[in-house]
Amino acid sequence: MPGLVRFSIFNALFIALCAVSYGQAPPAATASTNSSDPLPQKIVQMLNTQVVWDNGFNHPRGPRLRFSKLDEVTRTEGHFTRYRIYTAGVPEGQPYILAAWSIGADLKDLNVLSSNVYVNRKGLLLTRKPNPDEEDRETVGEDAEYDLGVQAADGEPLRFVLRSQDNKVLVPGTLVPFPIESTDRGCKLSALLAEPDGEAILIEGDGFPPDSSVLVQGISAGEPRKSKQTVDASGHLQFVELPYVVGKETGTLNDTISTKDCTVSVIIPWGKGTYRRH
Repeated sequence: MPGLVRFSIFNALFIALCAVSYGQAPPAATASTNSSDPLPQKIVQMLNTQVVWDNGFNHPRGPRLRFSKLDEVTRTEGHFTRYRIYTAGVPEGQPYILAAWSIGADLKDLNVLSSNVYVNRKGLLLTRKPNPDEEDRETVGEDAEYDLGVQAADGEPLRFVLRSQDNKVLVPGTLVPFPIESTDRGCKLSALLAEPDGEAILIEGDGFPPDSSVLVQGISAGEPRKSKQTVDASGHLQFVELPYVVGKETGTLNDTISTKDCTVSVIIPWGKGTYRRH
């Protein structure tokens, strides 16, 4: 039944993630601050784990969970956005466990949403085994489809994993219902909350000159900051912002990257009371 899953149940997933996150995977990023001090190891580990999850457990071409928005509904407990969930390349006809990992929670405390999820040939997640006439349909009616209703703050990533009973199948997925992003002439910059209230923020970008470095110019609660960030061979970059300013409990971070081809900016609030779910 749904609830918090302790380490004893999900130890295989936890150990595998620790191995790729803290060993094989490159560091998530350096901090974009005016200080040369390294990031605390706890933050590095947390960010690396999130990056590895979003990268498909270091298998970027492997199966992923895909989310298709259905609608928005208001229930007694609040306003929710509803999604269908799809995957591909996993065996059908067997029950799976669907779990979620929220920012601010320990990886050991995955929240099991269902321990009895099925998949049809189209990859649609169902609450029961599909009937023969439902195998090749992308929608079969709300009575059988797994109904994912979520609440999230701006820029908040919701991470899910579909796991087989024998741990041989692990399919991750990351859903950002309310993205904070900017695009301009092929460049894209986005901001993801890594911790509630923006204690740490993951900045990601694409479409920049490959194998280069770019200047990030930012301002947080009136304090200017800048850093050089490395762009990889695919034009991708990512780095961590620790936006807090001494003497202030809240503020807004504004990061901008300008190249000869584009200018992109992201703005994200941080601090006490800024975490608000839609």
